Amino acid sequence: MERWLLVSNCNTYGLARSLQLLSNSFHLDCVDVWQFKRNTQEYAEKIPTYDRVIVNPEVELSGYDFSTARNLCRIPNLEFDAYHPDFCFAGARGTRITEPMAASQSMIALAAFQAGLGIEETLMLFRRDVYERCGFLARWEPARDRLIATFATFGIDLSNSFRRWSRGEIFMHSLGHPKAQPIFDIARAFLKSQNVEINKTDILPFDTMVEAGCLPVYPEIGEALGVDGSYFFKLPGEYKLISLQKFIERSFEVYRGYDLNEIQVEPGFRNRFHQVTSVVAEIHA
Repeated sequence: MERWLLVSNCNTYGLARSLQLLSNSFHLDCVDVWQFKRNTQEYAEKIPTYDRVIVNPEVELSGYDFSTARNLCRIPNLEFDAYHPDFCFAGARGTRITEPMAASQSMIALAAFQAGLGIEETLMLFRRDVYERCGFLARWEPARDRLIATFATFGIDLSNSFRRWSRGEIFMHSLGHPKAQPIFDIARAFLKSQNVEINKTDILPFDTMVEAGCLPVYPEIGEALGVDGSYFFKLPGEYKLISLQKFIERSFEVYRGYDLNEIQVEPGFRNRFHQVTSVVAEIHA
């Protein structure tokens, strides 16, 4: 039996369990990128012994050379922002900000803070007409196309899977944290792309991503997408929900630890953040 190694990020264990459920053709070991970085010498010795090594392309950005792998395959992140178009990643002083909802920052909240608005004024910005002006209700098609194209680059066809996901419940917890079903379907599509025999089963692994922060789909956005929405945020590492107002309060508390314009949105979100900033400025001109 072949021996495989999976090296990925937050989805490592959900993806590994899905692969194990879907095929009996290999033995699978797995390690997340953080543990991998702590033990690179150990894995440098092990990697050449595996018949197949599967990595998330982001792992390669850490600088590790996987050229000793006999058969190197890649499964990228599933990233989809149409459910959560207000959110972005941002950093300050050379480090990504990871509070209050792990790495997810509200563009409206951050723009309002940098404009000098208070909690109540910021809370009033969370409404449909603001979302429309910010382009939040026009994210579905570009997000879908980007997702399908990203996986197609690695020979993984998710077009049919995406159609199924979009007809059901919300399939993402946050920008880059899918629920169990998409992870399972990615595992199946990957095995199909590698011509590996697949078990016929609909048993899903435990949804490990729910342990992290879970973002709400705002009700106005949910209405446009045909899903239920809310303004409750699930805190990372806790089974506790907080309100939108509490989320804004906690975000502002974090932002006050920096100079006003010290916080910078990461490059992939900057154009959209500039649009949000302009909308906030126009409303409070």
